[in-house]
Parts: sequence; structure tokens; C-alpha cells
Amino acid sequence: MKHRAARRRTFPQVRETINVMTSKAVPHHKINRSYRPSSLQEQNMEKQQKRFDTVNQMLEKVSSKPVNTNLNQNNSNISTQNGIDEDVDESEVSIVGYLKAKPIKFQTLDELLKNFPSVRAALYKKRTATSAATSTETITSHLSSLQITSQSTLSPIQSTKSAWRTRRTYALIGNELSLVQSILVGDENESFGSIGDQPITRKDIRTLRGLTWLNDEVVNFYLALVARESGTPGNLRVYAFSTFFCSKLTKDGPTHTSWDRWMRRANITLFDYDLILIPIHQGNHWALTTIDFRSRCIGYYDSLGSTDDMCLGRIYAFVEHMYATKRQISPMPDGWRVQAMHMIPEQANGSDCGVFACQFGKYLAREWPLDFTQAQMPQFRLQMIYEIYTKQLIV
Repeated sequence: MKHRAARRRTFPQVRETINVMTSKAVPHHKINRSYRPSSLQEQNMEKQQKRFDTVNQMLEKVSSKPVNTNLNQNNSNISTQNGIDEDVDESEVSIVGYLKAKPIKFQTLDELLKNFPSVRAALYKKRTATSAATSTETITSHLSSLQITSQSTLSPIQSTKSAWRTRRTYALIGNELSLVQSILVGDENESFGSIGDQPITRKDIRTLRGLTWLNDEVVNFYLALVARESGTPGNLRVYAFSTFFCSKLTKDGPTHTSWDRWMRRANITLFDYDLILIPIHQGNHWALTTIDFRSRCIGYYDSLGSTDDMCLGRIYAFVEHMYATKRQISPMPDGWRVQAMHMIPEQANGSDCGVFACQFGKYLAREWPLDFTQAQMPQFRLQMIYEIYTKQLIV
């Protein structure tokens, strides 16, 4: 009994002690250590300033005048974005130097030029690339120097074929249509021969049915078929690269030492031709690039109306490299330009891009006006099956 009473007497005291301890711990807002608040934006600004300082250090090595990298400058005072700074030493500043800075990460080249206006000014004044630059640097330099020519300012090349209107581009007739239907039936691995090193099988030809996407073998074979007429009476001298060309160009670059051996092994003398056809495969889309030595134009034909500046830059650098190695002409002759073609037939679905690319090659090689439309694609598919099987283009 005494023990229980003692417990009853001590319990309230323990409870009071707990309440006192709890009440002392409540005011948690008091912190003994010093604290300076800092926002995420301020931290990002500090990081960005460090990056700009890194670039500025590099600028001092390649330019006699350092660039102002103050992040707090008023945007309204940056007048050099659309103009040219007269004080920039254009003989020293190079865009290659900026892109070498691995710590600097900009989303676009325009963002780099925006923050460093002297670079933009120097590029407007000096549009040449160094001969000792690597392939990536060369392409970047070309992209900043190439000027896209408006198609409306180009004078059309007169066709050497006065009877181009007599061409047949529509429905196949009786026996031809029956032959096409029979070609599609049978073993898919059956071979239908080859042109050069471009083979073709029934499985490949079946990609021309309906709205199926064309595979590499069909596009390569058809353009090789177009180029086979090269040099015949009334036809241009045409060469067609396969899709392997762009793959190698992307992997090795336009100035790799293996190009001379590769061109010699394939027995390709680039300057012997009037027109070069280059199929471009962008994963799920086909386009066609051409090198026209008559008009000195690198053209990009895309049935969706888009363009690929990096592709044009690589091919431009490749042609420049060929001039330097095969003709000992450096820099390349004046008048060369790149042209993204927009006034051309456009596709109205997501599956006929390969057919458009093949027809672009055929029409350009034969100097026909690009006057076909989306409505003709079903007939073009049937014609291509017949042409591939007979290895003869329909006129």
C-alpha cells in the first residue's frame, strides 16, 4: 500500500517535468548558427558567371580584346547583336575557339553568340575556315559561313531535252500491270539481280506496296538505276552514292584520310560528273541531296519542306576537301552555295517520302521539271516495281 501511494505521489511530478521539457523545446525558430538566405536563381547566376569567365579567359588567348561578360548588363544596351562592332580584331577571333570550351554548355549556337557579341561581329566580317581544323570544327565553321540562297533568285538551268512532255508518268498498261502483280507473289528471299553492288530481293520490292516505308535497298537500287543512264546520248553524267556515304561522312568526317582510298576503290572520279545524287535517311524519313557541278549548287530536296544544315555543312566540306586533294584548288572556286529547295512537290502523308526522294533523283537526272504531285504516288510505286524488275526506267 505504501508503495502504491508513493507511486501516486511521484507521478504528477514526473508529468510536470515532462511538460516543462516539452515546453522548452517548442520555440524551434531560434537558430544559434548564422544563416544567409540564397535563392536558386542567384546560384544559377553564379554558375553561369563562372562559365562566362572561363570563356573570357579563352578569349584573351585568341583575341587582342577581351569580351565583356557582365551578366547584369541591360539587354537594351546590347546593340551589337544585330550590328557589327568595328573594334573587333577579325584576324584573331574564331568560332572554333569558343566551341572548344567543354565546360561551356549552351543550348544553341545563337545563345552563345548572344552572350558574346564580338563573336557574332567577327563571323560577319570573316567567313573563312582554318585548313588545320578538325572535321567537326570545319563543319561548324562552314555552317556559320554558308549563305542559304533564296530559290527565287536562282536562274533555272535550261533543259537539254526539248521533248520532256512526252514522258509517261501515269498508269501502267495491261501486260505491265500483270507483271507487277506477279512480281509481288512468291518467296520473299528470291533475288532479282543487282546493279553494281546494289542487290534487290522480293522482300525489298514489297516495301513499294500500299503505304509501306521504303527500305535502303530499294532507294539505293533505284538511284543506281537512274545513274546507269549516265553519259548516254541526251542524258547528264550522273553518279548516285548509296546511304553508306552519309553514314561514313557522319562517322569519319568530310576530311578523313580514308576518303581518297575509298573513292579510288569504288572508281569514283567526282569531277567527271554533272550531278551527284545522295540519299539521306533520317531514321524514319527520306530526303535527297544533290551536288550540281554545272550550277555549283548543293541542293537539299525534302518532301516535307524541312532542311538539315549539318548535312549540308558536311557535304560542302567534303566537296571542298575533294577540290583540295584532287584538283589542288584551295579554297574551292567562287560561286558555290547550298540551297534548301522549297518550291518542290510535297507529300501529304507520312509514308511516301522514299518515293518522293527517288522521283526527285529521276526527274533531276533527266532534267525534267518537278511537276508531279502526291496524287501520283500510287502509280509511281507500281512503276518503280516494274522498273526495278526490268532494270529499265519508264520514259
